[in-house]
Amino acid sequence: MRKLPSRQVHLDFHTSPLIPGVGAHFDKKQFQAALTEGNVNSITVFAKCHHGYCYYPTKIGKQHPTMQPGFDLTGAMVDAAHEIGVDAPIYITAGWSVYDSERHPEWCMVDVQGRRISRNIDENAKPDDIRPDCSWRCLCLSGDYAQHIYDLTREIVNRYKKVDGLFYDIVYLEEACYCPNCISGMKQAGLDPANIEDAKAYYRLSHLAFMKNCTDIMRERHPEATIFFNSGGADIYRPEYHAGQSHYEMEDLPTAWGGYNKMPPRASVMSRYGKEYLGMTGKFHTSWGEFGGYKNPDALKYEVLSMAMYGAKCSVGDQLHPRGLMDMETYKLIGHAYRALEKIEPWAYPAGSTATLGVYLSGQSASDEGLHSMLLESHIDFEIVLPGDELKPFEALILPDCVALGDEEAARIDAFISRGGAVLLTGKSAVKDGRFQLDVGAEYAGPGRYRMDYFKPGKELPMPYANAPFLCYESAFVSKLTHGTALAEVYEPLFERTYATYCSHSYTPYRDEPAAHPAAVVNGKTVWIAHPMCRLYKLRGAQLFREVVIRALKLVYNPKYAVSLPSAGRTRLTKQAEHGRYVFHAAYASPIQRGNTSVLEDVVALRDVPVRIQIPETVTHVRLIPDGRELAFSQKDGALEFTLPCVELYQGAEIDYQ
Repeated sequence: MRKLPSRQVHLDFHTSPLIPGVGAHFDKKQFQAALTEGNVNSITVFAKCHHGYCYYPTKIGKQHPTMQPGFDLTGAMVDAAHEIGVDAPIYITAGWSVYDSERHPEWCMVDVQGRRISRNIDENAKPDDIRPDCSWRCLCLSGDYAQHIYDLTREIVNRYKKVDGLFYDIVYLEEACYCPNCISGMKQAGLDPANIEDAKAYYRLSHLAFMKNCTDIMRERHPEATIFFNSGGADIYRPEYHAGQSHYEMEDLPTAWGGYNKMPPRASVMSRYGKEYLGMTGKFHTSWGEFGGYKNPDALKYEVLSMAMYGAKCSVGDQLHPRGLMDMETYKLIGHAYRALEKIEPWAYPAGSTATLGVYLSGQSASDEGLHSMLLESHIDFEIVLPGDELKPFEALILPDCVALGDEEAARIDAFISRGGAVLLTGKSAVKDGRFQLDVGAEYAGPGRYRMDYFKPGKELPMPYANAPFLCYESAFVSKLTHGTALAEVYEPLFERTYATYCSHSYTPYRDEPAAHPAAVVNGKTVWIAHPMCRLYKLRGAQLFREVVIRALKLVYNPKYAVSLPSAGRTRLTKQAEHGRYVFHAAYASPIQRGNTSVLEDVVALRDVPVRIQIPETVTHVRLIPDGRELAFSQKDGALEFTLPCVELYQGAEIDYQ
């Protein structure tokens, strides 16, 4: 299989039939000039878009009605890219196609009530009503429509002498479909459509079959080509779809709907499979489909360098103008980022994790993302742990808020603890049938009596400020202390806020004395925090919630390194054993919220940043990357110390050892 290029563009081309002259101004030299300006080594081009039209002469689908008959825009872009050594995977829409949904309403997905499934469509809207962004009807990838995609795939792979890869979009839209074809398929498979679990099982089976069939068709002619199924193919909560991908593309527009902390844990999950993976951002100010929107060049540079820190190749989303001319301003912007990326690639790809902290997924995004943010802001490397994973690489584990453990997994964690491993749990994690599955030094007694309460830190868990009881917007779970030691106390409100009993604008003040149940407990190297602190941090953002979790963690676990960067900084330590070196990555940019967009604009240089890393090998050199300037360092008892002279968006250091 071909090696995944590192500096990609995903070139959207969703083009209305109302626009005349589609592709009429395409110019090979101008297209190539844009790719050169952008320092691009792969560009995903379109064969079929969400409007349902193809951009090549097709006997299976419908060529865009305003393109010149017989003109092959897809092929022209593929050939132009190949001529200058740039790969050109081909995009095929799957789950959204206006042309197909209007001609074949029976191909649409249907919910359990028999209604067509769509995104942001008002079925009662008048023709002149404003159409919301990203509004499409959803098609079911089974039966005749799936066959249509198979036929289209075969036509495409037979048409072009060299196909670098296929990218199928909008694949895993729902968990179940109740269209007539799916109902029939469930019954034929011995499944009950009235049983939601059976319906979900059939949905998974039908999508796995769709993936396999598309892959088999492509491999007949292009065995080395890559294939990826988007909209769930790199979802950390849907591992059932991971195996069928040749690589992973982690679609994320951090400025608009992803956030800057989403990619690192996704990279951790995707890295486990031994396949290449890339992060996908956009050149847009907001989101896909935005013509004339531009991201600050340094923001895009920060984003792609941050992806590289986590071993991800990079892809930047763009949208081709309907006439077919590339926007050179966009490719100047992309080139600014990709020239910086190219310089550090030898230290980014490939590289292994050095993290000794493992993090379980709760399945609840607020709890998971809250914890991930805490760790990233505290400069603590971590890797995601899935049930059954090997635990030997880790010194500590965290189970955020509501991790449900099977008996076998609980036994594995218990054995991990018996070998000296540390565990931090929050909220209702590792609770089954009303009992803790791990020995936290207390007995579980159920939920709290009130909707909210207060957390009072003890002397073993001091806060940087506000060591009085501070407000938690959800109550602690109740426990009875047995052989553990309380680290903090719960203070309950004087009464619940109701129409009959209330105080002030919102919250009732706390009582004079603490509750009988603790707010945090330590038992050996196991710590339990009674509040769902991770979810609280994601939803409420109070620094004290992060301080509780990180300080409790550090009671039982020593992170591999410490660095003097603000919470908006990002760091990672990787190892390239084949080169005899570690690589320390440091990045800093502080996004601010403007309207509904997270903006990176002000580039601040942080000078003289001290770094301390535990490294067992004897270090011989510490050099800045990519320029190779030597840094002074000291190493004693495995503790390496050096100072980064300046972190301006990004700075890396190569640590050679013998």
